[in-house]
Amino acid sequence: MEPTVPSKFRLPSIFLAFLSAVAISGCSDSNDSHSESTNLYALEGSCPDNFIAKAGGNSGFMSDGGSRQFHVFLPETLDTPRPLFIALTGTMATELEFVSDDISRFESLVDSGWIVVAPIRRCTSENRSCFGIGLKGSNDGRFWEPWFDGWMSQSNDEGPDVRFIEAMVSCLAASFPVDKNRIYNGGGSAGGTMTSRNMMFNSDLFAGGISASGNFLYLSQLPIEPLDAITMDPSIVVILWGGPEDKFGTSDYSVETKLSSEYYAAQANVVTVSCSGIHGHPWPNNFGLWAAETVLSHPKGTPVADFVLTTPPKGFSCVRGVYTDH
Repeated sequence: MEPTVPSKFRLPSIFLAFLSAVAISGCSDSNDSHSESTNLYALEGSCPDNFIAKAGGNSGFMSDGGSRQFHVFLPETLDTPRPLFIALTGTMATELEFVSDDISRFESLVDSGWIVVAPIRRCTSENRSCFGIGLKGSNDGRFWEPWFDGWMSQSNDEGPDVRFIEAMVSCLAASFPVDKNRIYNGGGSAGGTMTSRNMMFNSDLFAGGISASGNFLYLSQLPIEPLDAITMDPSIVVILWGGPEDKFGTSDYSVETKLSSEYYAAQANVVTVSCSGIHGHPWPNNFGLWAAETVLSHPKGTPVADFVLTTPPKGFSCVRGVYTDH
């Protein structure tokens, strides 16, 4: 059953106009026709088993032999290829709670021209607890419930959730004009971990990601990157640490976020932005829209040297490259 969608937050008109201009700029030349623009920038999509993606709740999407769900939020107009954001919840919040104004405010990106999608975790669609920890807590033998890929031995297998998200993006592009150079994802906690898995295994698809308090090592011993070293495609990653109180379970995110920033900063093609706050582990409500604007400023094909770091919201500090405060 689809959860109730919380009411939408409306941003100030000046900010909306600015963000909309950023979102749309570069999507088409003023002299191009709509069809020419679409041909130049739209992602070519396809769906499994004649599935057709639609606005709102989508169910029965087959991936890795299982039925998956996702929820689509659309802007008012779809006349040119749109930037796409995949919102990934963590352990505690439901998928639609996370994307709403109460937590991330990512749903509000539709007001400035984005397509926003919330993939539904298997634990939600199968009516299981999504915050169980331990073999009994997960109900299916995994240690950590939220995302299946959150508990895998290090390998070159991206995992069923990464494959689901990739297939979902392709299917969305079959129904809606998705800008192939502006596909982003982001989330906090377990959603931050999933963001990193998407970036590490699918940087050819994703232009960027926002990983807030995501794990780099599971239980301090299982790295999330592929077993074999990879060279990531040009992209941008914003990493967020919540300060000394950013801890959850056995994870100390002063360690996890530092390792993440070191990994991305070592990738020559990746712009790494390392941010800190004092909010602890929960997602901070006033960070997401700035972070989305930041990744949007660096679509695929933009030279790394051209990136300009803007001033973050009050209460946060950001540096380009590896963390210097922990």
